[in-house]
Amino acid sequence: MDATNEAQVQIRLVAKQKKYEVPDAPLVVPQQLQRYGLSEIVNHLLGLEAPVPFDFLVDGQFLRESIASYLKEHSLSAENVLTLEYVESMLPPTEIASYSHDDWISSIAVASSDRFVVGSFDGIVRVWNAQSECVSEMRGHESAVKCVAAASLDPVKKSKVEILSGSQDRTAIAWGSKGGQRKPLYAARGHTDSVEAVAVNPANTHFVTASADSTIRFWSLAVPKESEDAELEAQDATPMVKKRKGVNIMTKAAIGTLSGHVGAVTSVCFDADRESNVYSGGWDHSVRTWDVAAGVNVATSLCDKVILDVDYSAHSQLIATGHADRSVRLWDPRSSDNTVVKLRLSSHKGFVSSVAWAPNSAYMLASASHDSTIKVWDIRSRTPLYTVHAASAKDDGKKLLALDWSRSLLLAGGESGSLRIHSVNSQYEDGPDSTQA
Repeated sequence: MDATNEAQVQIRLVAKQKKYEVPDAPLVVPQQLQRYGLSEIVNHLLGLEAPVPFDFLVDGQFLRESIASYLKEHSLSAENVLTLEYVESMLPPTEIASYSHDDWISSIAVASSDRFVVGSFDGIVRVWNAQSECVSEMRGHESAVKCVAAASLDPVKKSKVEILSGSQDRTAIAWGSKGGQRKPLYAARGHTDSVEAVAVNPANTHFVTASADSTIRFWSLAVPKESEDAELEAQDATPMVKKRKGVNIMTKAAIGTLSGHVGAVTSVCFDADRESNVYSGGWDHSVRTWDVAAGVNVATSLCDKVILDVDYSAHSQLIATGHADRSVRLWDPRSSDNTVVKLRLSSHKGFVSSVAWAPNSAYMLASASHDSTIKVWDIRSRTPLYTVHAASAKDDGKKLLALDWSRSLLLAGGESGSLRIHSVNSQYEDGPDSTQA
C-alpha cells in the first residue's frame, strides 16, 4: 500500500542528550511504525554515518508495539501530537572473563575496576584483579562466608578497613593491609547465628550486619585499640576466629541491635541520601526501614513472599528486592502506603537471589537467579531488556547467588564456582530529572 494512503499521526521527537537533539517540530509518520522505523527517522534527521539504535518512550514507558497499537490500547486520538522521547539503546552485556573457584560463590563486591572481592562457601575471601590473578586469599572464618563488602577507597574517607566479610561462624571480620598483606583487623561478635549480609555506610564510618538470628547490628568501622568486649570474646564458640596461627584478633562490639524481623534477615543496605536510614529484608516477607541512630524500625512494607536481597538506588530513590517467587519488586520508601509494591517484574524461572541497581541510572537494574541467568531491566518496561545466559557449559543450569554492578562491569557467581564478569555498555545517561522514577 502506498504510504500516502496509510493512517498517519503527528509525532514530536525529544531527547535529553544534546548530541542527539533534532528540531522540535511535529512530523507526520505512518501509524504502523515501530521502534526500528522510528530509529531510522532519527538517524536520518541526525545525518549519522554509522546508524545508532534508539529506544522510544511514551509517557515514561517504552514503546514495544506500533504507534497504532499504542493509540488503540490507550484510547488516544490520532489527531493529537504524540511526544516520543528517544534514548540510545543499551547493548547486550558481554561475558569477558570467568574466574574459577573450588566452591560455591556466595557474595561479590567490586572494590574498584581492578579489584573484585569474592566470598565463598569454602570459608575463604578472595580478591581478584582484572588480569585474572587472585591477589589475596584471606582465611579467618571457620565456616562458609555468606557476605562481603568493600570499604570506600576515597582518600578523604579512607579507613584502615578495606574489606568486611560475614560468615556462618556468626562473626564479621574486618580486613586491612599489614606489611603488604591483607590480614584480619578485628572480628565483630555478638550475633547468635549466621551473618547473612553486611553493608558499609557511604561515609565509610560505620557498617551493619544482618543475621539469621533475626537481628541487625550497627558497628563502628574504626579499628579498636583493644578488644571491646572481653565477655563476648571469652564466650565465643569459634576460637579459630579469635586466634589463628598464634595471632590474636581483637573483638569488636556492636553499637546497637535492631530487632523486629521474625526469622532470618537475609539482606541489608544503607540509604545513600539519608545515612541514618537502613533497609532490610527477610524471611518474614517484610522490607523494613530503620533509623540506626535512634535504633528504631520506622516503617515496614509487606508482601507475600520471602525476600532474598535488597538494594537501594540513590538515583531513583527506590528499593529493589529479589524474591523466592521468581519476581523482582520495587518499593518507594517515601510512600505512606507501606503495603503497595510500586512495580513487580517477572521473567525469571527460579528464585531471584540477588539484585543490583546500575550505579549511574535511575532506571537500569540487574537481577540474578537460581535459573542461572542474569536479567537486565529498564524499569520503564515490564519486560527485561536482556537475558544473559552462561557462556560456558560448566555454568549453564547452575544457580546464581551473587551479583554486583559497578560502572561498566556486571559480575555474578554461584553454584558453579565461576565468577562471571560482563562488560555492560549503557550508552545513555539519565537526564537532570533522573531522581524521579
